[in-house]
Amino acid sequence: MRVDCRCAAVVCLVTLLTGASAVSADDRAPAAWWRFDTVEQGKLTDAAREVRDSISGGFKLVEGVSGKALRLDGFTTVITRKAAETPLVKGAFTVDAWVAVAAYPWNWCPILSQEKDAQAGYFFGIGPQGQIGLQLAVGGRWLTVESAERLPLRRWSHVAAVYRGGSGVRLFLNGVPAGELEVKGSLKAAPEMDLFIGTNRKKVLPSNPVPPARGTLPSWFSLDGILDEVRLFDVALSTEEVARAARLAAPAPLPDIPPRVMPSGPAGPGRFGAYYTSLKYYDEWDALWPIAEHPDVVVQFDGSPVRVVFWRGLRYSPAWVTENGLWLADQSTESGNQEGCVEHMQDLHTKYSHVRIIENSPARAVVHWRYAPVSGHDHLWTANERSGWDWWVDEYYTFYPDGTGVRKVRWRRPESGLEFPWLQIQETSVLCHPGQNAVDVLRNDALTLLDIEGQSATYSWPDDSSVNTRERRNMPVDPSIVRDLKPAHPVIQVVNMRSAARPFVMFEPGNKPNVYVGRVRDEVTNFPAYNHWPVCQVLSDGRFAQAADRATSFSISQNRPTRHVEDGGFEWVAMLYGATFEDSAKLLPLARSWMRPPKLQVLQGAVENKGYDVSQRAYLLRCPSDSTCGDLSLELRADPDSPLVNTLLVLEGWGDGAVDVSVDKRRLEPGRALRTGFRKSLAGTDLLIWLEKTSTERVGILISRRPEQL
Repeated sequence: MRVDCRCAAVVCLVTLLTGASAVSADDRAPAAWWRFDTVEQGKLTDAAREVRDSISGGFKLVEGVSGKALRLDGFTTVITRKAAETPLVKGAFTVDAWVAVAAYPWNWCPILSQEKDAQAGYFFGIGPQGQIGLQLAVGGRWLTVESAERLPLRRWSHVAAVYRGGSGVRLFLNGVPAGELEVKGSLKAAPEMDLFIGTNRKKVLPSNPVPPARGTLPSWFSLDGILDEVRLFDVALSTEEVARAARLAAPAPLPDIPPRVMPSGPAGPGRFGAYYTSLKYYDEWDALWPIAEHPDVVVQFDGSPVRVVFWRGLRYSPAWVTENGLWLADQSTESGNQEGCVEHMQDLHTKYSHVRIIENSPARAVVHWRYAPVSGHDHLWTANERSGWDWWVDEYYTFYPDGTGVRKVRWRRPESGLEFPWLQIQETSVLCHPGQNAVDVLRNDALTLLDIEGQSATYSWPDDSSVNTRERRNMPVDPSIVRDLKPAHPVIQVVNMRSAARPFVMFEPGNKPNVYVGRVRDEVTNFPAYNHWPVCQVLSDGRFAQAADRATSFSISQNRPTRHVEDGGFEWVAMLYGATFEDSAKLLPLARSWMRPPKLQVLQGAVENKGYDVSQRAYLLRCPSDSTCGDLSLELRADPDSPLVNTLLVLEGWGDGAVDVSVDKRRLEPGRALRTGFRKSLAGTDLLIWLEKTSTERVGILISRRPEQL
């Protein structure tokens, strides 16, 4: 049985623990007292008695309310005392402590507990909404009393719970009564169980899962924050004594909990290119990863402060980061089965996900992200039973100096009988740093859609019950998804973040978008919010955020891009990403230049014209296999319907010779308007020519080898 008592709203039945019968802390020393001033050889010393308790996992000693305190890592910290050395509590007891919470636990997590399967003993801890509570076995029932008030984040708080047999339980927060419960019967202790501090004795299911929660599983976690002066009394202290204990210490104004900001490298603009690096989040999270020096990749642009981050905290799904540090990412390919969602987001340790730089030159940078979607049960999607190959996805990101990147997603369809029940390829995900809420990073008029002709519509998230739903989004009839969109055939999506830069994505004609306005929870924000991704290390394929305490994500749209089919059962899609500082309508020339590229005509030179590759945003030319390319004269036949907005020429087999490039009879010097690079392979060397030029008229291009190279 569970009984909750929230004294802000309920008049409780019994007044407890006042009068002369209570015993003072000054009259009776604690039965156990953890001060956390020293840790030696994995042991903590009890200040009340000669007992040394085991401590393991990640932790750090920091300044506390009195001397040192213990900062737990939120993941692995474990403090235990053997049952035989644990003070026996019977008819009355008191637990108090100083706490500073960095993030609320994923579910109930003890400050101090000695319990057995919710049938015997007691548990004093912190809940997933930041409430404090005492759970205990009394009169043949497992009872719970919780505080109505939440613990503040990143502030010191004194917490206490007092039990007196046959009478009741009272909670205190900073010396003030915070909850009470009348209790009849006697405490059933669990003297055979070890005592735990700061962590559960077994895996616990994360709270508040998104239904149906098939991929949310019991997980290990500890308190995420600082503990100090944890005491256990085998008597019931009075209200006055608890209040005095809360006044005695004078903690520092701020506990030692450094800010947590998802890392994105140095602020831009920066030197254009892709760079290996090791991005640091915060000490406790970073310490989990057994990695070498170059696990992450950051892409910079010399003409924009926006950057792109491939970080293991996102399982390497890239995020576009604005000039003021706001993040926009993508959920990438996803399906589902009886185990819940199957997606890259469940790959907590990036066992099936990795990133590498394929090309890096002044003309462009190419980053390859390869991953296998996985369930919360750590199972891949079987795609071919006989071969044993699972579902793997390759995503190539081709970045250009103008701040854009083409994303190509390629996979092989599963064999007959193993098909996806549904396949999601693109879902726009807004990310929040700890301490941020959705309204801090996204405007209510959040999403603008445009078609290729310039018609547009902006979608908002009003506080309106007509779009306020917590039902699954895959219901046959779901008011949380807007499908009847205007304009009818949008190909440009712009996310209106609270930054000067507004990220966009462009799709080939035939894309089918949805706007997602569901799961609005007024008690948290006017946007949905989840914290099972990014960063999270508990097993969950969906958890509703309970506060702005952790990194969170929420989706605002889903797109079904036009698929291309290849031999061998492969399929691929292409999308063009970037960020604009101007009005959304000014993206139309870029969209038309990518979707309706000007035709390239070879006027002079021995070269094969292989046409335009939308997945690279590039024109491909091949030099003769038996000789090097000579001088080339090309023409891009741009017009208002097929404009030129910057482009790349790839000359396969060019060799190592340097070039001179002229545009409309004007020789270009290397710089912003002209950047060249070379791509070396076993087959030879290809020349890359980036031209930064906009035109709605024909453009002549002359490419020639420099004389010294002949």
